[in-house]
This record gives sequence, structure tokens and C-alpha cells, in this order.
Amino acid sequence: MAVIALAVGVWVSALIAAPPQSKNFTGAPETFHARANVSTEAARGDVYVDIRVQKYTPDKDREAVVKALQTGGEAAFVEAVRKAPIAGQIEIGKQTFTIRWAREIKDDKGRTITLVTERPVYFVGAGLPGAKSRAGYDVAVVQLKMDSAGVGEGVMAAAAKVKPGEPTGVQVDDYGSEPIKLLSVTRKIQ
Repeated sequence: MAVIALAVGVWVSALIAAPPQSKNFTGAPETFHARANVSTEAARGDVYVDIRVQKYTPDKDREAVVKALQTGGEAAFVEAVRKAPIAGQIEIGKQTFTIRWAREIKDDKGRTITLVTERPVYFVGAGLPGAKSRAGYDVAVVQLKMDSAGVGEGVMAAAAKVKPGEPTGVQVDDYGSEPIKLLSVTRKIQ
């Protein structure tokens, strides 16, 4: 299992310290198309991913999830995420995964978009196709870094454990040995 160091800093910003969302953000609904580069010790391959964000998570829902994580740990976090309104879907092949958390943070280089699904997408790195779940890896976490032209890249912890942790206050553990790289990410206007 790997700790996603790259995503943790942005995840903390999106989860805990994010400013209220501005009406100037590009906003939803929007669709992103990406090529996921999946690799394990045994195999390597690419798959196409479509991410549809119907709406971004409002501050009141963000605060409920933050409070659950801080007071009840990872189990309370997962429960709060699963109770949150649907924010979109991730489609990989014929499978669809519901997004329950969607936040965007704008900076001088573009936007960082953080997404959390209500269940894991895939257990990469277990050694066999269709690998079984492991306790606590109950969601998937996606982070996209998009420029102002709608082009970017990202990472995905396809099966993740989100828990309180030091030094940032949030730790994202990936079931896989490293996050899945999302390459050639493009935004499609709806």
C-alpha cells in the first residue's frame, strides 16, 4: 500500500481548508476524458476513463464530511461520503462508479479537481484480475490538475483509505503500490 503524497496536500486543501467555491470557476456540468496507465509488477496496460461531474460539492456538505473524518475517523468519513448527494460518475469500460464528492480549487495555473467515489473502482496490485477488497479501502480518490485550456493530467487511488493523519491532518492510503496515472486528460464542455 502506498501513501499518495502528491494528492495529500491538495486533498487536505480541498477537504479541510478550501475557500468557498467561487462563481468564477469553470464549473459543472462538465466531462473529462483520460487514459489511465495501470501498472503492477505482473502487468501494464491502458484503459480509457470518462469522468462526468454534474455538480461540485457545496460547502455545507464539505463541512459535514470534514467533521465526520475529524470526529469519527475513516468509518464515519465513508458513511458521510455515501450519504452525500450524487455529484457525478466515473465510467471505465462498462462499469460506472458514483462520485459523492467533487471539489475544484482554482489557482494561477488552472484548477485542481478532487473526486471521491462511494466505492472502490479497482483493486490494482493484488496480483490477480478481480482482486478482492481489503477492509478499509472503501472509496476511490481522483485528483485532476487542469490548465485554463482544459488539458491536464491526474492520479487515481482506485481503492483508497482516507483517515486522519499527521502532519496535514488527512492521510490517503492507496491499495496499489502506486497511484494510477491519468494521462491526456481533456475537458469536454457539455
